[in-house]
Amino acid sequence: MPFDPIKLEGAPKGPPPAKLWPFVWHFVRQIKGLLLVLLVLEACVAAGQASIPVMIGWLINDINASAATRDVLSHPWLWSVAAPILVGWGGCMIAMWFIYDHYYTPRFNNLIRYQLARYTLGHSMAYFAHEFAGRIANKVIEGGGALRDPLRSVMSALWYCGFFSVATVGTMIHFDLWLAAPVVVWLTLYIGSLFYFLPRARKLQLAHNRDHTRLVGHVNDVYANIGIVKLFARETEETAANLAELEAHGASYRRALDVIWRMGACHTVMNVALLLATPALALAHWQEGRISSGVAVMVIPMVWQLVNMSGWIRHESTAVFDTLARVEECMETIARPWSVVDRPDARDLTVKPGGGAVEFRDIAFDYGGARVVEHLNLVIPAGQRVGLIGRSGAGKSTLVNLLLRFYDLKGGEILIDGQDIAGVTQRSLRRHIAVVTQDNSLLHRTIAENIGYGRPDASRDELREAARRAHAEAFIETLSDQNGARGFSAQVGERGVKLSGGQRQRVAIARVILEDAPILVLDEATSALDSEVEAAIQQEMMELMRGRTTLAIAHRLSTIAHLDRLVVLDKGRIVEDGAHADLLARDGLYAQLWKRQSGGFLGD
Repeated sequence: MPFDPIKLEGAPKGPPPAKLWPFVWHFVRQIKGLLLVLLVLEACVAAGQASIPVMIGWLINDINASAATRDVLSHPWLWSVAAPILVGWGGCMIAMWFIYDHYYTPRFNNLIRYQLARYTLGHSMAYFAHEFAGRIANKVIEGGGALRDPLRSVMSALWYCGFFSVATVGTMIHFDLWLAAPVVVWLTLYIGSLFYFLPRARKLQLAHNRDHTRLVGHVNDVYANIGIVKLFARETEETAANLAELEAHGASYRRALDVIWRMGACHTVMNVALLLATPALALAHWQEGRISSGVAVMVIPMVWQLVNMSGWIRHESTAVFDTLARVEECMETIARPWSVVDRPDARDLTVKPGGGAVEFRDIAFDYGGARVVEHLNLVIPAGQRVGLIGRSGAGKSTLVNLLLRFYDLKGGEILIDGQDIAGVTQRSLRRHIAVVTQDNSLLHRTIAENIGYGRPDASRDELREAARRAHAEAFIETLSDQNGARGFSAQVGERGVKLSGGQRQRVAIARVILEDAPILVLDEATSALDSEVEAAIQQEMMELMRGRTTLAIAHRLSTIAHLDRLVVLDKGRIVEDGAHADLLARDGLYAQLWKRQSGGFLGD
């Protein structure tokens, strides 16, 4: 086996190149030994194919020479030359197809997809925030075929036909120099037409592929948010918008097809000229006695094969440039440099038992515009429970994202137990921080897999205990899916759609309980729970926070008023810091927010 696409031993590291041909070579070089074998086999098959008209010519000459005896089968060339050539040609064909179907097509495809998927997962949260998930997934999956297919076309069409053309011209020159003249002229014009038309087709095809991506993105966006479309009765408007995208898509496709049609028309004229000129020249030379009847007959199947191959080359060349346009778009989407990377000397974060102190030291950050956080300093001792409070846009979630290093700081540093998080691996950092967010989407897997996602080695008893503590065990036992699986083995559907918001929240809390990380982040962790369930789970949440450094965000201030410390943010700065009673006594922003709450929620 030339390579193993799963282990990927010796696979190139780092990002794929951002230019087309280096991007192609990045993957091709990993299977160059296999490609060399295929190129040799393709050349052998082409040589065998080119020899068939020659053998037909030999047969015609022998038939003419043996007209009286009718003893053609005893001629030695038939068994000593023709038979081995045909057997070898068939053997090379079988071996070539076997390698294509058992090694090249499935394995090279998966190698590309695996490496693209592996690299894509390393992109920052900002990358995924600016791209459609469906578009990214489509480019990762499509990238395998988009690179595999043109490479096979080059080998099976361009290389094969090129070798056949050389063999044909060489054979004609061997018998009569002038016989090759029409073919040489035809090849020159044919290759020139490819160089003229194909780059134009590629440019138009790339534009069409971008229209196609926009169309798919629009359709995906509508279906992904079908609830909003139905709620506001916007089906007619979305259908009209879809029609506009389809018209743009169709117009760009017609422009690309027009270039391909003109190339085909040009080739048809050239093919007709070749089919008229070469046989006529061969017959003229036969009449003059310059060539035998076998050679004259040999020319006809040779040029007919060339004409047939010209259509094959045109089709494959068009397909190559079509798929290369898809490769370019895939490259533009995926092969961007990572914006958040581990340093070359990054080490694993270490948090000793009882540790987990967090310090934001003079940090600054923006999302590409005005500063969201400016000169912020905050020290949270290990084990302290801190509530982050502020109006929407005050910077609460930004602090959490920066602590998780979803984004890199513009200035300052964040320390955990004295270790700058910019100098530790992202993997080790996030394994020490457990997070429950307001929107807890689940993977389309079983309940057990979702709860144990942070600890896949956990036992079933540990999973059950975490679910019990999150008050989730009772509803989990009632679940079933379309395959008949029940309880912890039931699938939850895409993004956990089969569960209610509160059920998803409890599964997420169970996942955090099982993860048992020293630092805990609660971002509206109980917002999706009804009052009864929230009251039941509050004690468990308090127990979960015990001994852990905790950052809790909540708009309903009553849920975090009991914490050790409350930090009030406004426009990216800390404006108040203290316990609930102290902040009320100061009669500042926190006291205003507390007084203005209605039903326990924070006013504007």
